[in-house]
Parts: sequence; structure tokens; C-alpha cells
Amino acid sequence: MAYPRSIFQNRFMKKFGLLAIICTSLGVLFFIYIFYSNHGRFPSLKLEAYEYIICIVITNLAGFLAWQTDKLLDRWVHWRTHFLARFLSGFLINGIVVLAFAITANLLLLEARAEDVTKLGILLAISLFIYEIFYGLLYSYQFYAKTQVEHMRLDRLQLELQFESLKAQISPHYLFNCLNTVSSLLFKDTFMAEQFIRRMADTFRYVIDNQKQKLVTVREEIEFVKAYYYLLQVRYEQHLSLEFNLPKSLYDTFIPPMTLQLLVENAVKHNKISKDNPLLIYISAQDNTRIIVANSKTVAEKRESFQIGLTTITSRYQFFTEEKIIIKDEARFTVILPVLKQNVKQEMQPALQFS
Repeated sequence: MAYPRSIFQNRFMKKFGLLAIICTSLGVLFFIYIFYSNHGRFPSLKLEAYEYIICIVITNLAGFLAWQTDKLLDRWVHWRTHFLARFLSGFLINGIVVLAFAITANLLLLEARAEDVTKLGILLAISLFIYEIFYGLLYSYQFYAKTQVEHMRLDRLQLELQFESLKAQISPHYLFNCLNTVSSLLFKDTFMAEQFIRRMADTFRYVIDNQKQKLVTVREEIEFVKAYYYLLQVRYEQHLSLEFNLPKSLYDTFIPPMTLQLLVENAVKHNKISKDNPLLIYISAQDNTRIIVANSKTVAEKRESFQIGLTTITSRYQFFTEEKIIIKDEARFTVILPVLKQNVKQEMQPALQFS
């Protein structure tokens, strides 16, 4: 996301203004302390105005140098991964740069004595130590805040995708088709009607139970697909065939809920199924690292919503893995899904609740 340049300018000016206030205050305090320790009185703004100005300029320039040095170090050593190393390197490098500059400036502009230079060096070293601590804590807090905001944004987007997918399964059209099928079965085969109602209840229970889940096990997803397949079989009979050939080792891996069901639904929706055009859907695995969902192709129907479904699945997988979903539209239509392991589930943040 691109931000207007004015936003960065405003942030820079705010930080620069805060730095100037702190450095100006330190310059005044340093000069008052050193002058009082040498003369036994406080410096006058009228008589020592030049010294005041020089000290303020020196501390502001020294502070700006330390700030820019830290910004460069942030690119090379990260606070998040090497906090102690970043703190020590910042303190040592800034100590060398700032002390060299400040001491040289004092010797040239104020003709400071060795005793005064020593006092100034000690004061600057203490100030730099405190500055590096606050800089590291502030950087860590900002990183934590940005991370939390990003997690919340991703969680919200993930749940929006999840909600859209779930909403499609509880649509009035889907419910109408199910009830219409039950109505016709009651006059033909009461046993099948009972089984149909049970399977339909299983599908709706799965949808309701997993509406806030980011991932489910492949085992749970397969049981849901089997219940959904039973509903389809009542309509298409032997003209629709769904086969599973997954190794048991993949049953405890994870998958976004209703992914397999959506691919089965799309295969049915976008192919004409009849006695002369049977449809075969085959769910298998490749090297225990990928799940393959392939279907034969008959007479193609509309493709637009099919692409929307694939886009939704792809977007949901991007939350859990950098591996890409592979789509092949050849003699068979094939979607290859990466397997999500146990560590993906453990690293997930808790899902946000719908308000």
C-alpha cells in the first residue's frame, strides 16, 4: 500500500522536532552543569549567550548524528532478532561518532579545557546509553504494534473469505434444492429420505461448527465431503462418481474448511452430468506433500463463478503457506493443493470473533 509523501514528511518533522527539544534541553543542562562546576555560579543568558548557543547547536547536531546512525544500523542488525547485539553496536558506534564530533567542536569553538571535555564525555556517554535503551524499546514496541495490527488485518480478511465460502453453502438456493429432494423422496423411498435428511444435517452441522475455524483436519473435511457426495448421488445417481485415494498419513494434516467440498461442487456445477456424460472426481495425493483434486470434463457450463471459487481457495491458502496452488486445465481439470502440517496449526493466532 502506497502512502502519500506528506505522511512521511509529517512523521519525520514530528520526530525531528522531538529530537530538537530533547537535544536543546540537554545542551542547556550540560552547559549549566559544566559552567557551575568551574565557576561556582550559574551562567547568565546575557553574558554567556554565545556559549549557550554553541552548546545547543553541538548537542542538536550530535543528536541528529546519533539518530541517522541508528537508522543505518537498523538495516544491518535487527532489534527483533539480535536485541543485545543491536544495542551494543548502537551504543559503541554512536559513542565513537558523537563523542568525537562533540569533543572536537568544543575544543575548536569553546576552547574547552581537558577537565571540561572529560565531563562532557561522561555526560554524553550516559545520555547515549539511556537513548539507546529507549530507542530499542520504542522500536520493539512499534514493531509489536505493527505486527499486531497486521495480524488483525489478516485475521479479518481470512474470516471474510471464510464467511463468503460458508455463506454460499447456507444459501436459500442450496436449502431449497435439499428440501425439494426430500419432498420427492418421501413418496418414493422413506428410508432414503431419512438417510438424505441425516446427511443434509451433517453438512449443515459441519458448516455451523467450523464457521469460525481457520483450519480443520483432512479427516474432518473428507467426512464432510462424503456427506455432501451422498446428497449429490441422490440427484445424479450412478452418473456421478467420487473416489478417494489418500494415504492415512495425510488425514491428520490440515486444510481450510470446505476446500475439497468447493472443488467437488465446482466440478458438478460446471460440467453437464448425464447418462451419456458421466462425471468422475478423483481425490488423491502426491508424495505426501500435495493433495490432488481432479475431475473429468464433459460439456462445460459457465466458468465465471468457478474462477471466483478458485480465487477464494487460493487467497485462503496464502495465509498458511508460501507454496502455490497449481491449476491444470487439460484433458482433466486438476487442482493441486499443498499439504499443511501440524506446525501451521500451532503458529496460528486465535481467530477473531464476528461481532
